[in-house]
Amino acid sequence: MKARSGRLGDFVMTLLLLLMGGGLLYCSHPSMKENREIIGEAVKLWFVCAGLGTVLILSVVLRWVGGCRRKREHFIDFPSEEGSVGISTRAIQDFIERVGREFAAIKSIESRLDQGREGLDIAIHVKVQSGNKIPELSQVLRRRVRESVRESLGIEEIHNITIRVQEIVGEPVRKTDPVEDDL
Repeated sequence: MKARSGRLGDFVMTLLLLLMGGGLLYCSHPSMKENREIIGEAVKLWFVCAGLGTVLILSVVLRWVGGCRRKREHFIDFPSEEGSVGISTRAIQDFIERVGREFAAIKSIESRLDQGREGLDIAIHVKVQSGNKIPELSQVLRRRVRESVRESLGIEEIHNITIRVQEIVGEPVRKTDPVEDDL
C-alpha cells in the first residue's frame, strides 16, 4: 500500500511540474502577447508568486524525499567454517513467524529482532486462541523457536526470547462431558 501511494504522489508531482512548465512555455510564445500581459499582471500579485514558488519548491522537495526513502536492509552475520554468513533480519523474522504458525493455538504472530552484545534478542508478539494455557504455550514456543533458529539457520547466540500475548481471541473450546450427552 505504501509503494502504491508513493507512486501516486510521484505521478501527481511529475504531472504538476510538467503542466506548469508547459504553461509557462506556451505563454512565452511570441504569438501569445495578450496572455503574457495577463500573466504579467497576475505575477505582480505577491501571493500568486509566493504560491507558485511554494508549489515548485514543494514538488521538487517531495520528489527528492521520495527518491531517498530506501530502507537499508540489516543482516546478522555469524562465522562458519569457510568465512561468515549473513542472513537478513527480515528472513529470520519470516522464519520465526513460520515456526509460530505451526501451533494451532496461535492465531497471529509477529517477531522483532535486536542484535546485542550478548547475542540475538527475539521479541514475539502473538494472539492466542482462548482456552489455552499461556505459560505452557509460551514455554513450548520459546523452546521450538530457539531450536529451529539454531538448527536451520545456524545462529547459536540467542540471548533472550520474549513472548508477549497481545490478545486472547475467540471463544474457548468446550469439551463435552460424555455423561451430559446421555441426558
